[in-house]
Amino acid sequence: MNSDRVLIFFVAVLFIFSCGSDSSKNAQKRAAKQAVKKPKAQPGQIVYMQFCLSCHMENGEGVPGLYPPLSQTKYVLGDKKWLIANVLLGQQGEIVVKGETYNNIMTKMDFLGDKEISEVLTYVRSNFGNQASPVTIGEVKAVRDSLKANNIF
Repeated sequence: MNSDRVLIFFVAVLFIFSCGSDSSKNAQKRAAKQAVKKPKAQPGQIVYMQFCLSCHMENGEGVPGLYPPLSQTKYVLGDKKWLIANVLLGQQGEIVVKGETYNNIMTKMDFLGDKEISEVLTYVRSNFGNQASPVTIGEVKAVRDSLKANNIF
């Protein structure tokens, strides 16, 4: 009878310790997963990372003498139609941004959909120290349609 009590006590202690270690292991795993989770990308950020980052850099500051910055420039903060057309048609020839002359080629990105362009331009206009209104899908469509109607595209 005494050995039965010792056995029950031993099994109970073993059960308690094994449950405690499992829950603490699970808690550790959950904490590790939460620590590893990356913040969700903003709309347009993935398109920016795929097509714009290599020239305009992660911080939107560009590469001096090669690729212009996107932060706090009249081109980004100004006329949305010009900005949209610039993405659709690309950029070639001299451009002066923040007093520095750039003369490199930006590839046209007319292969991007209207939604992708609106999202990436909204991302650019609201990041890198910029605080400008969003670019809508309708605005992109209107510029694209106008370029097509004028046989520029």
